[in-house]
Amino acid sequence: MTTSLKKSRYKPLPAQALAHLYVQLARLESSGIPIQNAMQMLVQAEGETGKRARVALNHLKRGKPLSEAGAKSGLFMGLDAALIEAADAGGIYASIFRQLAPFYEEKARNQRRIKSRLFLPLTVLLLAVFIQPVPALISGKMDILSYLFATVGLIIQFALVVFVVWRLPYWVGFLKPFGISLLLDKVAISIPYFGGWVVRRNIRDFLQSLGLMLQAGLPILEALPKAYEVVENPILRRRLQKIIILLKKGEPFAAALSQIDGVNPAAIQLISTGEHAGSLAEMMLHYVKFESEAISLHNEQLAAWIPRLVYALIVVWIAYGILSAGALMSPVPDDL
Repeated sequence: MTTSLKKSRYKPLPAQALAHLYVQLARLESSGIPIQNAMQMLVQAEGETGKRARVALNHLKRGKPLSEAGAKSGLFMGLDAALIEAADAGGIYASIFRQLAPFYEEKARNQRRIKSRLFLPLTVLLLAVFIQPVPALISGKMDILSYLFATVGLIIQFALVVFVVWRLPYWVGFLKPFGISLLLDKVAISIPYFGGWVVRRNIRDFLQSLGLMLQAGLPILEALPKAYEVVENPILRRRLQKIIILLKKGEPFAAALSQIDGVNPAAIQLISTGEHAGSLAEMMLHYVKFESEAISLHNEQLAAWIPRLVYALIVVWIAYGILSAGALMSPVPDDL
């Protein structure tokens, strides 16, 4: 069976739950506990993790490999299942678990950071929605029904916009025959400043997945098709697919990588060094570590500036509402 990166009927477990799962598995595997016994311990976990571990354990008892048991139960999905499938043959589960645990811990930390920093701006925004039309309500230019429409109605409209943006990646797939999907993909990597970071993040994900699979013992020509699947942007994915063609022609990996637009020259230098030293996977993951730190720092700066921008827009909006509504006091008659 090939677990690969095919779609699953399960939704991925939360990042924090996955981080905890892989930490536990790495510790149990390093302690010499058989994987079936380790899964038996995970059954005691609370929530969805325990439920899926129970299903995975049943598959293990039937003689299924860990990757297949985890994929069928929804415990391991996507790249995780592909990496564990590569580890089935080599028996190096602990190494894979130790690589995946910090990845999901960092992802969970970023999610918590974003939520905490967005909480106050969103609270201020909601207050502003109700405060901004108050002068018009007091001055009599707006009745109570208009006030409710301008406040509650605006919140409903905002919620609908957020929902559309959230679901847009899923809906874009239905627009492929009309060329809309391709247009959006081009825009995503062409926007000044942000497009460059989209490319960097996609290439980082590609090199990370490839490095992990090589470290797990998977031959590079087998690992590359799986690594391509983690690249979200199809235009960039097609660029990277040139690598496997060049490798089959006898090109070294670093030389093939150097022919891909958007790859950081530092990555090519480090990977070339590792390739000549016989430590391609290690050097690839070494670069990924530094690139992840750079991307994390960029996200930190962006997260720090977005609330400030939101606050500034809210102040301008409230000020405009007050000024456009006129003074709260009645005008003084001319004959006085």
